[in-house]
Amino acid sequence: MRFAILGISHETNTFSKVPATYEQFEKAHLLRGQQMVDEYAESEYTIAGYLQAAEELGFEAVPLMYAQTGPIGTITKDAYDRISTEMLNMLRDQGPWEGVLICNHGAAVSEEFPDMDGEFTRAVREIVGPDVPVGITLDMHANISQATVANTNVCVVWRTCPHLDTRIRGRKCAELIYRTVKGEINPVQFIEMPPMLVNIVKQFTGQEPMKSLVDDCVEANERPGILDTSISEGYPYSDVEEMGMSWIAIADGDPDNAIATARWMAARAWKKRVDLNRPVPGIEEALRMAEERYVGPKPEGAENFVPDDGSALAEAEPSAHSHLGPIVLMDVGDNVGGGSSADSTHIIKVAQEMGITGYLQTLYDPEAVEACVAAGVGAEIALDVGGKTDDMHGKPVHVVGTVEVIDDGPYEETRPTHGGFRFYDDGRRVRFNTTDGMTILLTSKRSGNTARAQMYSMGVNPEDYRIVVAKGVNSPLPAYLPIAAEIIIVNSPGVTSADLSTFEFKRRRIPLYPFEEPDYQP
Repeated sequence: MRFAILGISHETNTFSKVPATYEQFEKAHLLRGQQMVDEYAESEYTIAGYLQAAEELGFEAVPLMYAQTGPIGTITKDAYDRISTEMLNMLRDQGPWEGVLICNHGAAVSEEFPDMDGEFTRAVREIVGPDVPVGITLDMHANISQATVANTNVCVVWRTCPHLDTRIRGRKCAELIYRTVKGEINPVQFIEMPPMLVNIVKQFTGQEPMKSLVDDCVEANERPGILDTSISEGYPYSDVEEMGMSWIAIADGDPDNAIATARWMAARAWKKRVDLNRPVPGIEEALRMAEERYVGPKPEGAENFVPDDGSALAEAEPSAHSHLGPIVLMDVGDNVGGGSSADSTHIIKVAQEMGITGYLQTLYDPEAVEACVAAGVGAEIALDVGGKTDDMHGKPVHVVGTVEVIDDGPYEETRPTHGGFRFYDDGRRVRFNTTDGMTILLTSKRSGNTARAQMYSMGVNPEDYRIVVAKGVNSPLPAYLPIAAEIIIVNSPGVTSADLSTFEFKRRRIPLYPFEEPDYQP
């Protein structure tokens, strides 16, 4: 019994000015065959779940090809054509197959195909025919189309944000396809797409309002005849018709059961649409809150975050400031995991003006890294850092300081991480201490802050700082919730701003809450 594994995973920010070219995929992840196993077998990622299921259930997993790059702009036609042609030729030439397992993100947009995931699954189905079961596992930020559901037998979505159950959900998808091939089940699925979205600042599944919606999803999965249920938060920075929340129910041979279950979950969420879109503080207010609430450094090794079996985050309140540790600010407008530039200076500029010390953050700036490398460790130099990608993320800020550490960039994280990844690479990077009490980690690659090993590997203990800025919203939580006295989400400007009124949408559905008040009857 042979199952093919393949996928193109991209979260496309259609407002980003950085296109997803073939070269971007090459620099990130363009893996073939055994390379996929080497990269992911020991991780907590979806592909690891597929490989685990193969070992435990006894089918042969055949990794074909996997393409992934960090969230940036629209995938070029050249990139999609070259990647999909090679990948689909592998699927065609190395068959026949008893099953297919796809590992896509679910919010991909190419120049030619606004619903790239729907087009990709259509092409897969065309190759393998109508009788070969096809499963796909998607990120919780997928904008899922009816086409994607129609082209697959099983569509499973991660249930946690930050994403800690990726391997578990991948294994579930593979098991359902295996049972389908064996004739044990007959999956029929239905997607409900109410006209609503959840703002990125309310997507943490460890607290309300999302927590109870995930609980509803888990509860619905216990209904008789239901094989799986999924909730997708959607991705609001892809300007496509499918943008928004969705619910999928998979029933065993009973389409009416799937429809009723998906609509029940969506109806529960519709009642919470206001709470799912409440605002958060701006930059100045957030920095004042952080200064007022900082108590002191957390003792080394003292952590308050213990992950459970991966199905959800531990029930920790991220805004409870009753203990020692840094105040961690989530830079929403420069959410690297959402397709931002990684070089926003909006927060650091205000922090400079306020005279804040004990401040730590990263900035993508290859030019500044090069200058530091040329100067050498121990040199004191002046730099203009950040704000160089576009005009949305601030202007470069002037800093004077010392080059403390120069490093090539790769590091490994064995603690829980968003998405279950283990190996990271910032590119050539520099630890730079400013004369006014700030530490800036300058990187040559666009890097988020989803692993504390990023800092430890550079000799930086974030526990020792007053304020840590993490470029993200939910993805840094597994890394920084364990050491933070408080997490403050900041509505900063940028290509991933929480203020969706700053974007010009041309393809989204109308009406769509919170832009309009639809007359939706679940």
